[in-house]
Amino acid sequence: MAIHVMENYVSVEEYARLCGRTRRTIMDRIKAKTISVIKVDGYYAVNIITSPPVKNNFASAQQSKGGANVAHPELRCVITWCWGKKIRCYPFLRAIINGRLEGWLIGDEVFSKAEDLEAFRKNRT
Repeated sequence: MAIHVMENYVSVEEYARLCGRTRRTIMDRIKAKTISVIKVDGYYAVNIITSPPVKNNFASAQQSKGGANVAHPELRCVITWCWGKKIRCYPFLRAIINGRLEGWLIGDEVFSKAEDLEAFRKNRT
């Protein structure tokens, strides 16, 4: 198994900082589908290659060709998933680093498949 680093994606907060805008403005642009994002376990990550950060406020700069919104329902944020189960997240993160679990680094969060997390949880107890 491996760690997949999605370098093209940043968090909404980071994208807002790069654009010089508020998080709410970026979320409005996502809702209007002018920014290309993926949604994983309630976490939005913006693709900075297809939607480069725009700092100015001109109408021509804000218009884009349309944003792709892709959802990945099979993935879970490892830390949030562990908090919900009231278990420590470090063994799961360590398993991703060591290659025993497949993981994705998207923006500033670590994700893994829900079924893999459950299987690892059952095997380690």
